Amino acid sequence: MDVIDRIEAAATRHGDGAAHVYRGDSLSYSRLWAAATTLSLRIAGELADDGTPVVVYGHKESAMLVAFLGTVRAGHPYIPIDVSWPADRIASVVAESRTSLMVAIRPLPDGVVHDGVLVLDGSRLAEGAVPPGPMGDPHPVRGDDPYYVIYTSGSTGRPKGVQITQSALGSFVDWATSLAREAEMPTGEVAGSVWLNQAPFSFDLSVMDVYCALTTGATLHSVDAATVANARVLHCELGGSGVSVWVSTPSFADLCLADPGFTGDLLPRLGLFLFCGETLSSTTAAALRARFPEASIVNTYGPTESTVAVTSVTIGPEHLRGSALPVGRPKPGTTILIRDESGVSVPASHQGEIVIAGDTVSIGYLHRPDLTEAAFTQVDVNGEPTPAYRTGDLGHLDQTGMLHFDGRLDGQIKLHGYRIEVEDVETNLRRVSGVQQAAVVAIRREGAVTHLHGFVQLSHVPEGSSLAAAAALKRELRAYVPEYMVPKLLTVLDRIPMTANGKVDRHALLAGSR
Repeated sequence: MDVIDRIEAAATRHGDGAAHVYRGDSLSYSRLWAAATTLSLRIAGELADDGTPVVVYGHKESAMLVAFLGTVRAGHPYIPIDVSWPADRIASVVAESRTSLMVAIRPLPDGVVHDGVLVLDGSRLAEGAVPPGPMGDPHPVRGDDPYYVIYTSGSTGRPKGVQITQSALGSFVDWATSLAREAEMPTGEVAGSVWLNQAPFSFDLSVMDVYCALTTGATLHSVDAATVANARVLHCELGGSGVSVWVSTPSFADLCLADPGFTGDLLPRLGLFLFCGETLSSTTAAALRARFPEASIVNTYGPTESTVAVTSVTIGPEHLRGSALPVGRPKPGTTILIRDESGVSVPASHQGEIVIAGDTVSIGYLHRPDLTEAAFTQVDVNGEPTPAYRTGDLGHLDQTGMLHFDGRLDGQIKLHGYRIEVEDVETNLRRVSGVQQAAVVAIRREGAVTHLHGFVQLSHVPEGSSLAAAAALKRELRAYVPEYMVPKLLTVLDRIPMTANGKVDRHALLAGSR
């Protein structure tokens, strides 16, 4: 059964149940499905039946889910864009995707203009939030049709759109929901669970909680950026959520652990932590085991190009004795290969590039055949040609077949779950007024990236203090990149250090970082 059919079945079985809770408002399954149905007719009336992507702009509103489902029901993949993105980057994605239609849950920022904008009024979902216009005959996304496109950081400063098919999403959801069932959560049934949604919908970690919840009749509970920024409000929000499945980055768990009240008493139904997006430290895992002794902690791994995650391991006391946690064994339908620089598989315990082969590998980057050819290939798995993705991640398989993540082969890092090309940040820093040269390094603690430290060489000496100059540079940088890509620290140097062969001396920069 395709993903959209599973959600329809869940809506039929759990019509009055809460599909989504956000800021105290609840959207039932029946209302979600009815609104998505109406929207699909409207989108089909606007667009040809050609599978062109639809950009959806908003944050955590229930109308975002309506827009996602309405879009795929009309036969088009959706591209989620969060309100935290600067106008420059939104305009870049709109242009790169060649979209003919944008669905706006919130007003578009100044500088983002498009001929086809359909405004979806989230406050009127009950009585019909879709503006009047031509209605068409929708044909839902099926089989190997693209279901969604997630844009990630690109090394040239241009974001790239990862296309994930309906069949890849379905395979992932089958596996991810099985992790919940295997955890034997207090609720007993996945359908009775509440899944935490912490990640923005533009970040593919959210795919895990959104579709595991909606395909099973569970409830999705969203917390937004403003709530996360206020410790007291966040504590109250979590305490009243009834969350039983926690999906987040490890960084968000660390933020919550800073609150002494973040314990099993606050979340008595919480039976499963699912982590993805960045390195889970043994310190974080140990703290969670101490505060939530009845809950399972599952570490997962996978890039956007392989549909959220492809490996998992339940963290036990035996894993906490090591300096780094494993990221698990592959899900059914996935094979993990470790290859050297020449593409030859290496023996167990030897490091190499992680290559993912299987049924959840992306079909490539939207409108970028050059990038697709460079990263995607086919490999032989049990005599069958199988789609594969060269991750650029360094790792090794131990003697038991457990995968260990050992870092990146290039300048790409994960920060708070977001995938960032360091060169992307550097390219946009050079766009800032007065910046002659720029370099960015990732600062790590216990193997995880904690923040970015940027260094700039200016064309003229700024007036005032260096702190004021750095603050002004960061303000301008926010016009080009999302907040999560803005370096926490920015240092003005007389000259960026270089190595003997003329490259930026990143070792010297790291030595002077904090």
